[in-house]
Amino acid sequence: MELHALARCASVIACVMALAGCGNRDATSPVASATLVVTVNTPIPDAGAVKLSGPSAFSRTLAHTDTLHGLVAGEYAAVAANYATPDSLVSTVLTGVITGSPATLEPAQTGMITADYAIRGGSGALWVGKWGTVNLAEGYTSPQLAAAGTSTPVDTLGAGASLRNISGMVFDTAGNLWATDYINQRVMMFAPAQLASGSSAPVVEFSTSKEPWGMALDAQGNLWVSYYNGNYVAEYSASQVATWSGSISEPTPALVIDAQIGPLGVAFDGHGNLWVAGFDVPMTYEFSAAALAAGGTVLPVDSLVSAYLAHGSGLAFDPGGNLWLGTELGYVVGYTSAQLDDTARGLPTFAQTGASRVDHIAFDNAGNLWMATETPDVLMLSPSQLASGSIVPAARTLTVASGERTFGLGFDAHSAALPLAPSYSLAGRAASVVGASRAPPPIVTPHDGITPGNVPRR
Repeated sequence: MELHALARCASVIACVMALAGCGNRDATSPVASATLVVTVNTPIPDAGAVKLSGPSAFSRTLAHTDTLHGLVAGEYAAVAANYATPDSLVSTVLTGVITGSPATLEPAQTGMITADYAIRGGSGALWVGKWGTVNLAEGYTSPQLAAAGTSTPVDTLGAGASLRNISGMVFDTAGNLWATDYINQRVMMFAPAQLASGSSAPVVEFSTSKEPWGMALDAQGNLWVSYYNGNYVAEYSASQVATWSGSISEPTPALVIDAQIGPLGVAFDGHGNLWVAGFDVPMTYEFSAAALAAGGTVLPVDSLVSAYLAHGSGLAFDPGGNLWLGTELGYVVGYTSAQLDDTARGLPTFAQTGASRVDHIAFDNAGNLWMATETPDVLMLSPSQLASGSIVPAARTLTVASGERTFGLGFDAHSAALPLAPSYSLAGRAASVVGASRAPPPIVTPHDGITPGNVPRR
């Protein structure tokens, strides 16, 4: 009996010691970690930007599917940010949808978050505005631009069997295409889904009697439109634009800038200054960012004056901050960023005739200059041509299969180095040099009665 009692006592003591030992291990061992599996489905490998956030200031961005181990317990949220694929000419944009977020993880638990990406409609293309009745605008992909020749567009916007003249085009960061119809005096917006549908019905549309031509977006997302017949440039605020839907009455601009030069092309530089090309007078105005922000009466802070600027139509900045203009007398004109920063602007560094007419112009990711010509051709000038002055023949010629005349130009998506849309602005201009090359200046006859594109006034 005594032996059994001693055995029971020893057993009890052993259990107490074991429990004490277990308690000590719990106090000193780490808490079990959690695991999160993030699945990234994309039509292009490694083309994603899933941004994760979680406890203890956790932050991570994933381009592809991954399993994250050793996470502390808590709530993890994910956002599928837009992703622009690297491309030498024009980048495709992917947009994503997240499921399973936020994921609340317990110790030793595995959570799941999925991001499904799709190519945003209309992105990865140069969009060409047309004058005709077949299509309002046509989209040409990077491979088509590289191959040039006669091409059938990948995406189109239908014209609705009525004569249109899409002269101004610009994309916002959501991928919406804003366009002006100069002939029918309308401003329109098309959503990304429409760009691949052949639709001819805009999401937003309003009529005006002032012949809208050029368009631009500033870094705050405000929309700017030049009105040729009205001789002014109007600003519509981002908050104002966000309320537009369907067919609306002509909105009251947030700001109106007097520009008595027959304003056509408009563009913002990397400092937020607005540049306006004159058609009736061989001048290009500069309006400072500070004056635009202050509002009220806004006067140009400076201007470029040259016979080469007669009948100015299109404006664009290249990745180095140099300003380029296209004119309906066929000239391509360039001013270096150093000239623009200097109070004594002088004559343009570059001025050459490259076509019978040059309307809107735009730069791709590689610094090639594309220009609409009021023919079925869109011409491309390479950086070396812009440096040397030898621009005939063009490095490439894209001929639209419909045979209609080309007017507006816009890239979707823009290069991050080009100040063409709200989220794509230059931090500062680099003083890169354009080749000093000038053809004989044109004969200038201001107010000669010729209207842009030879379109008779209504």
